[in-house]
Amino acid sequence: MKIGIVIRCCRNFGSSRYVVETSRYFVKKHELHIFTNNWDPLDERIVIHKIPTLSSNFYIYEGSFFLFSTIALKFHSFDVTLSQPTRYLSPGVAEMQFVYRAWANYRKENGLNLSLGDRITPIIEKHNIKKAKEIIAISNSVKNEVMHFYNIPEEKVHVIHSGVNLDEFTNKNKKKYSEDIRDKYGINQNDLVLLFVGNPFERKGLRYVFEAMAKLKTKNVKLFILGRDDTEPYMKLAKTLGIEDKIIFAGLLPGVAKYFNIADIFVLPTLYEPFGLVILEAMASGLPVVTSKLAGAAEIIEDGKDGFWIENPKNPSEIAESLNRLIEDDNLRNQMGRKAREKAEKHSWEVVAKQMMNVFELVAKI
Repeated sequence: MKIGIVIRCCRNFGSSRYVVETSRYFVKKHELHIFTNNWDPLDERIVIHKIPTLSSNFYIYEGSFFLFSTIALKFHSFDVTLSQPTRYLSPGVAEMQFVYRAWANYRKENGLNLSLGDRITPIIEKHNIKKAKEIIAISNSVKNEVMHFYNIPEEKVHVIHSGVNLDEFTNKNKKKYSEDIRDKYGINQNDLVLLFVGNPFERKGLRYVFEAMAKLKTKNVKLFILGRDDTEPYMKLAKTLGIEDKIIFAGLLPGVAKYFNIADIFVLPTLYEPFGLVILEAMASGLPVVTSKLAGAAEIIEDGKDGFWIENPKNPSEIAESLNRLIEDDNLRNQMGRKAREKAEKHSWEVVAKQMMNVFELVAKI
């Protein structure tokens, strides 16, 4: 089978990670071409097509990639093409990691201003979803949004959860990494560390983690934050709440897997999350997860067994209640961490690649 994948950035982190990981399995038996603007090292058997962009300005960058990738694909013929619906015109398989129409509606309903992208992107998204032969949704919540907003028949939408690299995200080296990184950031070895990974901070619910921190019963707790966003308003909030000495902003760092090893609990009370790959990565790292029920990855968590659901991510008391239970009970925390790892082991990238290939074979027959 000849497969073409269009992705703006093919990097080994974030939402593009699924291409890097699954391509290792696709290329073993198939001819694989990737159309991208920048990428991390990939299997040498993969044919890379560099798509140019015109400017670093976000909208020009996005728009030019969409235009040039669409033109580039005109000169090739594939059995199946895969793309997020905002990267290329009329992909054979639309890969839905995010429903822009749903996010735009959320902002509108909550009195937030809509950006130019919030207004234009759903138009492109709608066209490509309607034209796609099959659709892969990253979670059941995304599937429901696709069906609701775009009136797509259920049989056309296939739910394939994200996977995790079980060798990279593991707690086998926890002691080594924990000691080194804690020393680097001045974290006492006896401190309990809560880990928050994600950006933008607003959508991921960081404000409500801060407010929950002020309600924790235990004093020796630190919050370690990985992500790139404006930290100033959050440091002001931390000072207001009297928790500034408990907050560590580490930025966006390479080799993120090792930072999961400094943590005792992962927390992400996101306001809107189609899946949340970091949740699965935290589970693979043996961490109990406290996350919003609005996260797509909450679908794979058994509440009270390998993590805790937060019904209302804007309720810091509810977040603090779950955190306090884990902080105060070492046995519960360790048991949930073990269960989380066991659950993650059922979601390897190899499993994901096989599920995606089943969809590709359907399209190739159409």
